[in-house]
Amino acid sequence: MDLSSLILIVGVLIIALVAVLGGVLALLKQKVVVDESGHVTEIEIPLIGRFRSNYPSIVAVAIGAVLAYSPLYVNGIKPDLVPITAKVLVRHPNAQMKPTVIVGAIPKNSRAEEAQVAPSQWKDIKVYVEKTKSYGVIVYTPTFIDPTTGSTTLAAVYGTPDENNVIEAELELFGGQRE
Repeated sequence: MDLSSLILIVGVLIIALVAVLGGVLALLKQKVVVDESGHVTEIEIPLIGRFRSNYPSIVAVAIGAVLAYSPLYVNGIKPDLVPITAKVLVRHPNAQMKPTVIVGAIPKNSRAEEAQVAPSQWKDIKVYVEKTKSYGVIVYTPTFIDPTTGSTTLAAVYGTPDENNVIEAELELFGGQRE
């Protein structure tokens, strides 16, 4: 994040804090403002109770909450990501075939990656995951799709990465259409 974005975010958060604190302070003081028609706003909040207030203090709290949420949502507080490397080997009698292999982490807080892998050659496929969690990794490729039912047969390996965040997966593909 560059300095100008950081300054903008901090500035918006300070304005949000002032709006929320000012609105809450006005609510706590219960400074009642009567509108042009002589009505006073009464609000009942569960577990807190009923109190009289005015619209500006409630609006200030709402605006402050939106201002505080928006820069955090837009820029996001992103966790540290680490790569999990799937070392993939496809075994297939047809050396010209390059099946698409999909690698994903479970629970899915990461993007699944896919790559074409030539038979009998190891290929590294990386998936980036949050550093603080532990993951299972699934590596799979379709081996057969039944044209009448659409059901798919997969060659798949599921496991947990080692201490270096690496998992090895050997996928054995069939030579032709299965009966």
